[in-house]
Amino acid sequence: MRLMVAALTASLLVTGCVSSPTKKPSSAAMPDWVVNEPIQGGHVYGVGSAPVYGDAARALQQAQDAARVTMVQKLKVTISGSFSQETEEVRQTGQQTQLMKTVRNTIRSTIPDAELDNVVVEENFVDKSSKVAYSLVHLDRIKAASKLRQRINDLDMQVTALDDKVSANQDTLKQLQGLMPALQWLEQRERLSEQLQLVDVNNRRAAKDEMLMAVEERMKGLFDALVVNLIPSNADGRKMRDGLLSSLTDLGLRISGESPHLTFRYAANLRPIEKNGRFIVFASGKVSIEDANGRTLSSFTREAKGVSAASGEQAQFKAVQGLAEVLGEELASSFVSKID
Repeated sequence: MRLMVAALTASLLVTGCVSSPTKKPSSAAMPDWVVNEPIQGGHVYGVGSAPVYGDAARALQQAQDAARVTMVQKLKVTISGSFSQETEEVRQTGQQTQLMKTVRNTIRSTIPDAELDNVVVEENFVDKSSKVAYSLVHLDRIKAASKLRQRINDLDMQVTALDDKVSANQDTLKQLQGLMPALQWLEQRERLSEQLQLVDVNNRRAAKDEMLMAVEERMKGLFDALVVNLIPSNADGRKMRDGLLSSLTDLGLRISGESPHLTFRYAANLRPIEKNGRFIVFASGKVSIEDANGRTLSSFTREAKGVSAASGEQAQFKAVQGLAEVLGEELASSFVSKID
């Protein structure tokens, strides 16, 4: 009886080893996973390699990094159509003003790409004869997707809770200031949703409910209602005002001297140069952004360049247009990090 129990136990142990990659190879022979990646429903594996130049530990780390990259590329292949194009189309649904898009892009650039959670290094192997290190990594897609959905749900709750907290009876600028964290959480949500689409076995993103879309609509409306006054303080500034006004209007800003929420006070300098038959104009502006109470919220100096082979006027137009775009970007940056 004892012999039968021992034999049965040994049989179960062998069966368990076959079901998943072994943690440590029992011999120096190259494991099968180096050339034949494991296949299992709801899971994904990746194999990476790196040459060994003296330091085996460093080579194994490089092999692990390569295995993660291989695994992510494999996940991307499972997504139908263009991953980046689909993501961009989802992000740009709704008619947002260019200013709101710029603000969201500015926020997005500050959010680092999150690495996939739950990636496990299953096994490492160093082939001493060829001096190559190999690593096998593994991701449980179902568990990873579940954790991502929970993180997204937490962000959704933060967004809607803040929306309830910021009173609609406040001034437009005050509402925007109060809701800026929500816009940051929404962009973090987009990053997580992209990652969810990557790991979900059906490549599904996290859909936005009506409450979340209502918050986005509210912020879009606030940006649309934002009024900015443009006040030049020197001759070149007055010369540039019409061009700046037109370009800033194209960004979605309402320019008016009546009850502005923000005032741009700026001194400008135009420097025309003609070189090798081309006209070049440098436009620089020293700008301060003030609220309705005259409090300076942000100040900066920026420069743009316009080049034309036709005329100095065209070069100046391009320079002024470029400076207006820079001002719009700086305004967006001010919303993200300076205006409070």
